[in-house]
Amino acid sequence: MNEGKASLRTYSTRTLVLIGLFSAICYIALYVRIPIPSPVGNPFLHMGNMFVILAALLFNGFIGGISGSIGMGLFDALNGYGASVPKTLILKLGIGLVTGWIFKKHKKDKARSPIGWIIIAAAFFIVIGIGLMITSFARGNEILIKGVEKSLVINPALYIFSLVLGAGLLVAAGLSKKYPVKIQYAILGAVAGIAFNLLGEFAFGVLTLMLVGSNFYPAVLASAVSLPATLINGTFSIVVAVALYIPISRALERVNYRL
Repeated sequence: MNEGKASLRTYSTRTLVLIGLFSAICYIALYVRIPIPSPVGNPFLHMGNMFVILAALLFNGFIGGISGSIGMGLFDALNGYGASVPKTLILKLGIGLVTGWIFKKHKKDKARSPIGWIIIAAAFFIVIGIGLMITSFARGNEILIKGVEKSLVINPALYIFSLVLGAGLLVAAGLSKKYPVKIQYAILGAVAGIAFNLLGEFAFGVLTLMLVGSNFYPAVLASAVSLPATLINGTFSIVVAVALYIPISRALERVNYRL
């Protein structure tokens, strides 16, 4: 009985330490902004979501999600984005939980390769990238939308990132037999977490605008206009999180680390 209590205390302590560590990392990561050269606007990359995904893959979705909520929520609260705190708490928790939920499916006995879902995700990003590129060439990088104050900015980085991610996922699907099912689920989990964030950003945007008096159609358009930057950062988060997960997870396995 005492051994069980000691084991539970050890588990809880490790979990709290990891949450504290990744919360601090997520907080600091938002200060690190990588500007993207663009003829329109000032797009940049941040690494907050990347560390949420990484923690979810290395440990579990709860640790990743709670860490993101605490670290990124605190950043918003202390840096003049107080109105965004509720959204940040919910969406970052969701990124971690969704990523962790998908990823842990590789632990099932005789887990099947999720290659079909990876191909679907690849096709989605390629279609989005091609559509945005054609729109940009046809109508320019900045498109005014009637009834919406903000214009739709299509940075070249947006469709480049989308196409690169789609192509990368196709390559991953093609080479799936050369790496473990666990890595395939890590890729799919990261994509699912970012997809949740994109849908959440859109839904929160529509709801917020309607609460202040906007009609549904203009609210939908205005929220869609804000998604390109989220997609750019999402693409970056998926690629870097999975790339970091592979060597770090192997290092943890070598030292026989268990949560």
